Amino acid sequence: MGFDGLFFARADYQDSDLRNSTKTMEMIWKGSANLGRQSWLFTGLLADFYDPPDSLCFDRSCGDQPIIDDPSLNDYNVPERVQTFIDAAHDQ
Repeated sequence: MGFDGLFFARADYQDSDLRNSTKTMEMIWKGSANLGRQSWLFTGLLADFYDPPDSLCFDRSCGDQPIIDDPSLNDYNVPERVQTFIDAAHDQ
């Protein structure tokens, strides 16, 4: 197909809810029985449509805590932000 992977943001709510609850948001799409494995494509359904996980939005309008990666600053927060990211990944 020419792609390594493809992610979908929208799906039927029943399918999305089921996949989310069973942690099957990712799958192999078998594009053609005739072409075999060369047509297989890794696909996934985004958990929150177009939205980032809670507290990991870095858009100006979100207001989530930024990553402050300078250890000399009092607000240095890389370990906490990394843990937030890891927790969000595990929750999906």
